[in-house]
Amino acid sequence: MKDEELIQRIGSDEVAFSYMMDTYSKLLWVVVGGILGSIGTAQDIEECISDVYVHVWKNPKSFNHEKGSLKTYLAVVAKSKALDAYRKLSKAKITEFDEAILSTDDDLLAYIMDKEMYKELYAAIDSLSEPNKEIVVRRYFFEEKPARIAKATALPVKEVENRLYQSKQKLRKQLICGGCEHD
Repeated sequence: MKDEELIQRIGSDEVAFSYMMDTYSKLLWVVVGGILGSIGTAQDIEECISDVYVHVWKNPKSFNHEKGSLKTYLAVVAKSKALDAYRKLSKAKITEFDEAILSTDDDLLAYIMDKEMYKELYAAIDSLSEPNKEIVVRRYFFEEKPARIAKATALPVKEVENRLYQSKQKLRKQLICGGCEHD
């Protein structure tokens, strides 16, 4: 059965629809499973494949044989549906993770303390003068080597290393003393 004939018959002929499902189910499992396999369950994959079939059944006219084969069309629809499902599942996983972190009072307290510590650290780094701030951020947040930082800032490597050392000392004093040193 040709792609055009199959698509025309899908809405009214169960045999055509079953034929399409039998012919392309392995392809859809590969496409959807490749995207959802790391985050979803077999049930999530099956549900996504069902969404692909429902889309084709409801929108048979969206297939254009001049743009490509039915196989290609189904793969594109499957990829799109799988990416949507991936986004939903990853948001659900993040929510589950956040709820797990905040599940007990001790965890909540630790979470709040960590957030406060990071706020203080960011404020301390922000108080550094340029180019020290840039050097610290490049080294410790982007994990760049001093040689690469030196090239980006047009400073000698030794000066970058000295500024890193001096900035670390200033940050240490500022964080330990709570801002008791004001230079």
